[in-house]
Amino acid sequence: MELYKTSLIILNSSETSLMQEDNLEVIQLQNRDAAKNVAPPIYPFVKWAGGKTQLLQQLYALVPAQFNRYFEPFLGGGALFFYLISMKSEKFIAYLSDINSELINSYTVVKNNIEELIDLLKKHEIEYQKLPSEYYYQLRDINRPRNDIERVARFIALNRTCYNGLYRVNSKGLFNVPWGKYKDPVICNSKNLRNVSFALQRSNAIIQVSDYKEILLKNAKEGDFIYLDPPYRPSSSTAYFTRYTDAGFTDKGSGFR
Repeated sequence: MELYKTSLIILNSSETSLMQEDNLEVIQLQNRDAAKNVAPPIYPFVKWAGGKTQLLQQLYALVPAQFNRYFEPFLGGGALFFYLISMKSEKFIAYLSDINSELINSYTVVKNNIEELIDLLKKHEIEYQKLPSEYYYQLRDINRPRNDIERVARFIALNRTCYNGLYRVNSKGLFNVPWGKYKDPVICNSKNLRNVSFALQRSNAIIQVSDYKEILLKNAKEGDFIYLDPPYRPSSSTAYFTRYTDAGFTDKGSGFR
């Protein structure tokens, strides 16, 4: 009988800065998984503060050779998950979760309603190109989209055009990041979005809003690969990246010290 141990990677802090994910290529490693890729290169479909795209080679060196289930409870842009899908020939089941409901809703819609989403994003891109600043703030002021697909199209369009790709809300839960002033930002990368949808379906991804402790205590078991990349602790009194949700986050009750 073969024995397995749970593999766990925990990142306590980040040394990387936010990057434009669309311009990156999947790193081809020479010393692992020489088998031909079974999935196309896949990149995060949202920009996310603290993304680990620059560290993928180092992280991949720590990934176990075999696992059947993968947990990423601080999902964000999901750079490592998409990299694993691109590089590994073996299928695995992915448990993808985060406490940000807007983010998790976007993964669900990309998985299940990709063509309808692409149609809406193309419309946002066309309208944005006409009057970028005006359209950005008009879109930001829409608080109640009619359905989940419209909600996600708004979320992605704002993410691709806001300042630094930040996600921040006020005490009322309203997105309040200013316009990013980018030149010709890509709002709808249809090819990558379809690849992401394929990856989420191929991995039978279980996508849900959840506290990390809750999902791990209920579901994780011996032999699973768990990747923990928790949010930043603010480095100063003027660092405001604690409004990740309308409730914010702190160390209190989180288990992090």
